[in-house]
Amino acid sequence: MNDNAIKNYAMWARRELISEVAKKCAFWGISDGDCPSAAADSIDGRVLTSLEKKQRADLLRQVKAQGFEQFVETAAYTWFNRILAIRFMEVNDRLPSHVRVLSAQDGAFAPQALQEALDLPLDALDASKAAELVQAGDDEGLFKLVFLAQCDQLAEYMPAVFDRIGSAMELMLPDGLLREGGVIEQLVSSIQESDWLEGVEVIGWMYQYYVSERKDEVFASFKKGKKAERDAIAPATQLFTPNWIVRYLTENSLGRLWMLNYPDSSLTEHMPYFIKPGDDAETEFKKVSSPEEITVVDPACGSGHILVYAFDLLARMYAEMGYSDREAARLIVEKNLSGFEIDPRAAAMASFAVTMKACELDSRFLRRGVTPQITVLNRIEFDNEEKSLLRKVSSNLELLDVAAHLDECGSLFKPSQKDLDDIAGDLASLAEEGSLFAAITVDKLQQLQAELQPLAERYDIVIANPPYMGGSNMNKWISAWVKNNYANAKRDLCTCFINRGFNLSNDHGYISMITASSWMFISSFEEFRKSLLRRSSITSMIQQSTHGYAGVTVPTTMFVLAEGAQGVTGTYIRLEDFDRPQWQEPRALEALANPDCGWLYKCAA
Repeated sequence: MNDNAIKNYAMWARRELISEVAKKCAFWGISDGDCPSAAADSIDGRVLTSLEKKQRADLLRQVKAQGFEQFVETAAYTWFNRILAIRFMEVNDRLPSHVRVLSAQDGAFAPQALQEALDLPLDALDASKAAELVQAGDDEGLFKLVFLAQCDQLAEYMPAVFDRIGSAMELMLPDGLLREGGVIEQLVSSIQESDWLEGVEVIGWMYQYYVSERKDEVFASFKKGKKAERDAIAPATQLFTPNWIVRYLTENSLGRLWMLNYPDSSLTEHMPYFIKPGDDAETEFKKVSSPEEITVVDPACGSGHILVYAFDLLARMYAEMGYSDREAARLIVEKNLSGFEIDPRAAAMASFAVTMKACELDSRFLRRGVTPQITVLNRIEFDNEEKSLLRKVSSNLELLDVAAHLDECGSLFKPSQKDLDDIAGDLASLAEEGSLFAAITVDKLQQLQAELQPLAERYDIVIANPPYMGGSNMNKWISAWVKNNYANAKRDLCTCFINRGFNLSNDHGYISMITASSWMFISSFEEFRKSLLRRSSITSMIQQSTHGYAGVTVPTTMFVLAEGAQGVTGTYIRLEDFDRPQWQEPRALEALANPDCGWLYKCAA
């Protein structure tokens, strides 16, 4: 994979798309600081259709809710996201039509869909309009028509990634999509097709680099004493986890559970980072007779890298047990994998990535009607009139407060049974209410219920590269909330996630994470360490150096905890003396191959 080409393209595309979306905002009379009328019938002398008026009014509501700058950022990424997804699908022949939308069959920037526009099997494509544009030689107009129709078709299969025809965001689709040197031409010409064929992880790297400049902006603001407000938490804390780290975390949790149940399994042949349990391995672990019984969650899933590799391991388990590829694809998505995320953009990519993995096993998976279990934790606020309809939730002040900040605390919030009962009770009492106002309130309650229910569940395997953020950089709300809910872990979000892992995991489950390593040494984490060791055994740990992997400049550690186990001898690999990212993986593998290397240790914590 050409990392530099991917990085350069993603960073450039963000700037380009933000510029182009800002132009579209101006075209539709949407600007920073102004409050234009949503009821306007025309813009600069152009009469708006009834649909355009509705779409524009919706966009103005989004600008009011998000702020102009954040709205432009969101719209730019929306199109980046969809362009990438279509590119990946066309190169890997995953589009239902099997017709390329962005390129020719030979890879040139000459969209095949333009040549076959009159015969494309896209229900949303206006055939008469397409014919008019073909007759007029308007390739730009035709391409936009085809592109939106393709998004509409894919919205049927992946609603988390694509929108239907008529969505408000259509007004923000940039002009000049076929322009030489534009976003699509550069995507096709600057990134080799072979990179798209290596696997869906390319999408994750694209996203990592796309947000990298925004991340740099946030960290620069920290140096000026600013705090991470809600729109800065995601870019400040997102890291695309290197493949070998993902594999270590997954193989020694999900893989370990399988090998404890099936010690003769051939799964070890595909797990180079797996540390074989010793004679004193935990004796209490979940007994499984089928991979269908295993549940895996990533509480901060980002673009889905961990879920993608967990999918691969689960697929091998299903194959060992005699399931067909088609059965395995459906069951993994339906039963095994879950993810939580506060960034809708990353969550959309995670959903896409898991779907593409399923398509590798089942070429018709898109038509199966199965959706990945990726929960976006959006904030949900009730105004005073809505609260007046809520008999139970309105008196649950803590729930109301957290609901309005779910995009900050995310999966760190553990809903109580009372929280869920209060929501269900108000939904039942509003069931007979027929007003439009009540219907809006019901929609919000149902959304809140859908976001909180998975947070109340327990899972066999909890795997994550959670956010790293010290208390000095947290905004006022999240800082106070963390202090109240994670007293012994409050100094960093990543340690809060370790604690959260215990109440997300089932009895005798596994918690597998990579975090900053400060909790292992600093005196203020003493109670945290004692609590961790009372509740679990460390089955393995790799302590990395300060520059253990790109994008991180703090010492990190990756580890696996066996919840409820005591006295298990763990395997520890210390890589602090090898302070370069490129040295970490080979030294870890060397230690696994040669336990006498000098940096591998075994002891019971």
